[in-house]
Amino acid sequence: MNIPRVSFARRLQCEESGQTLVFVALTLLAVIGLAGISMDLGHGFYAYQELKASTNAAALAGAAAMPDTAKATSFVTAYSSGSGDRNTSPMLQNASATVTFKCADSVSKNLGVACTTSTGSAGGYNALQVKQTASVPLWFGSLFGVKTFNISAYATAAMKGGSNTPWNIAIILDTTGSMGYSDSGVQCSGTQISCALKGVQALLSDLYPCALGQTCTSSIADVDSVSLYVFPPVLTSTVGSDYCASGGSGWGWGSSGPTTEYYMVPTLNSSWTYRVIPFSNDYRTSDSATTLNTSANIVKATGYSGTNCSGIQTGGSTYYAQVIYQVQSDLITQQNSNAGSKNAMIILSDGDATATVTTSWGGGISSTSWLQPSSTNSLNGISSHNPKSYTYPSAMGECGQAVVAAQAAAAAGTTVYTIGYGSELSGCSSDQTYSATVTTGGGSWAPGDTPCQALAAMASAPVNFYSDNANGCKATVPTNAAITSLTAIFHQITANLTTARLIPNGTT
Repeated sequence: MNIPRVSFARRLQCEESGQTLVFVALTLLAVIGLAGISMDLGHGFYAYQELKASTNAAALAGAAAMPDTAKATSFVTAYSSGSGDRNTSPMLQNASATVTFKCADSVSKNLGVACTTSTGSAGGYNALQVKQTASVPLWFGSLFGVKTFNISAYATAAMKGGSNTPWNIAIILDTTGSMGYSDSGVQCSGTQISCALKGVQALLSDLYPCALGQTCTSSIADVDSVSLYVFPPVLTSTVGSDYCASGGSGWGWGSSGPTTEYYMVPTLNSSWTYRVIPFSNDYRTSDSATTLNTSANIVKATGYSGTNCSGIQTGGSTYYAQVIYQVQSDLITQQNSNAGSKNAMIILSDGDATATVTTSWGGGISSTSWLQPSSTNSLNGISSHNPKSYTYPSAMGECGQAVVAAQAAAAAGTTVYTIGYGSELSGCSSDQTYSATVTTGGGSWAPGDTPCQALAAMASAPVNFYSDNANGCKATVPTNAAITSLTAIFHQITANLTTARLIPNGTT
């Protein structure tokens, strides 16, 4: 009997049972694979976002520390995703950050941020780029021997030009007799004080008086509040109208003017004041206003067009220290009322302190017993017992006292800017033999130094000292030395008051 036999291959070809199970298994394997790949891709994308965020943070932190490149580099590292750093993450392994400093021409032109150094030497930077790399561990890929893949992120930041921190800004103007001289025409066609006031107008045009969308009035919270001080002091009784000649009896001293000089007082008599305008934010009607508010007293004090006021006038001699101490005290008070704000002081002067001592002016003081010096001394006609004493308040070492006062403000957290206007390479006669010896954030000061050196030493950092380059006085930082227009200097200062900001990668 013959039994038909079907070959195994034939049966396998024709048998249909179990085929669905094989198809399902293959499909599940594909789905699981795709799911695993998707999970790893999603994991990698999330890890990249973390790396990008930490790279941005590192770039901003580093830019905020510029122009000190060593400090900036340490800040970049501290805010990176490296092991033990502030933005370390278990999703990122072997993270490493490198920084490249840049002098970007577009940052200088568009943001007004000059390339600078922390030491005042030639060159410098105004931006940095951070590159950060890391390895991302894979979950599914490790099953196939691919345990990690590498990612990288870039971020570039300018050291200034970003959002503005609220500031309390005290402007101290030299209104002594020399500021009444005609400008050579380099700054403007007018007196030196009128040219200086145009610089103040530029500052007020750049600042942020109040929050976006608000009308800036005394009842609205300040963003940048500004106060105006002068030296020598002026009559308290007429200060409200002195900056507008049609409404006052004459600048500072009333219609008759001063009969004797009165500049150096241990406790300023209430009849006199250095502050012309208290801290205010009404210099523009809104954050977006393109013109100054002609109703604001500080705008009137600058002689701004449309106010019908001539602005601050001049007269007298220079003594810095007392006004600086007074301003710093007022800044602290204002800071306490302006939450989250910082303090800045801008001093514009020729830098030479030449005040003499007298016994009376407008009923101010009646004796010189408060003076550190008090036997006859030929210098400035000063009476002095001890001509070697130059500790404030004293008629000796007047420039040195100003340096000490300004650096005390800087040590308390105030950013001190100084602007030399016609500052000279000779002068500070009361400091020629006896004066303070100080190493400061802006430079150094010692007996025999010049008015130009005094202003540099008063600044809280070399990059905060500017000069119009007249009479041979140059800013110590080369990029600052290239800015000699007073209006340009004030624009530069407002740019410096801003924070670091991210800019597009590849910016040149």
